[in-house]
Amino acid sequence: MMYSDIDVFGIIAAASNIRTGGNPEYGVDDFLAAYPQFGGGTVPDVILRAWVNMAQSSIHKNRYHDAWEICMGLYIAHWLTLYLQTAAGADDPMQKKIAAGLAKGLQTSKSAGDISVSYDFGSINEDFAGWGAYKLTSYGQQFVTMARMYSVGGMVVW
Repeated sequence: MMYSDIDVFGIIAAASNIRTGGNPEYGVDDFLAAYPQFGGGTVPDVILRAWVNMAQSSIHKNRYHDAWEICMGLYIAHWLTLYLQTAAGADDPMQKKIAAGLAKGLQTSKSAGDISVSYDFGSINEDFAGWGAYKLTSYGQQFVTMARMYSVGGMVVW
């Protein structure tokens, strides 16, 4: 057979763009060093640990290389911002931290009397189509941008 010396499955695996392997240690302290706004009791420890563990399982060093720690932080900050939205009441002082992490639209108009500002979120929604909840926070948008730079989608080779 003409392909007897070729590892076809190895070629298919390499072309799939799937990265596997272990990650270095990355803990809650590493995250809070970069994102202190989520510390000090803002987010319960059990929630922080859960999202750090989820990031460890989802974000692979073999894909993101030197940007891995940045991507870990953005991923965790995104999901914690969404968590805080559901955990904080309307009058909670935490609302400022939440608002700082939410997606910002492009300002389309403003007025001075009775203060009114309008934003366009359409262009953001188009740019991040298919990325679900990641378009809802500025952390998620940054993560998607990094993921696009480092992840040219998988391929099927037959």
